[in-house]
Amino acid sequence: MKPAILLLTILVVGGAIVWLIDRLFYQHQTGENADEMEGNPVDANPAPQGCADESCGLRTICPSEQILAGECKQEVTYYDDEELDAFTGRDENSYTPEELEQWRDVLYTLQPADLLGWGQSIKHRGLVMPAPIRDEFLQLAAEQHASPGQ
Repeated sequence: MKPAILLLTILVVGGAIVWLIDRLFYQHQTGENADEMEGNPVDANPAPQGCADESCGLRTICPSEQILAGECKQEVTYYDDEELDAFTGRDENSYTPEELEQWRDVLYTLQPADLLGWGQSIKHRGLVMPAPIRDEFLQLAAEQHASPGQ
């Protein structure tokens, strides 16, 4: 009798763990909460600023990370940065110091409200930000997201 109770306990605990993992993974992937899953619509997580589409992927991820991952959909918009199109197809670690400065000049002349849209534009134009510029972009986007009134 003890082996049967032990087996039943293991199955119940294992099932609960699998259920929790599945629920957390589903919630992370869709940005839905428990009320939405049960049919009660709740918009506690509005679409991130800078995303043109209400169904813009993973709402639990920082908007700048969504952009770099290509989650948000938006028309290509230029931010007076057409010269960056010359870098299409380049690897993130293959830029010279002068080319990094070109990227930096564009990044630091953007209006804070344009930052996320610019990141989307870069992604949709087939450009890969140089690694140091990407880090600076993520830092600026996080600062802008933390204080959206600026």
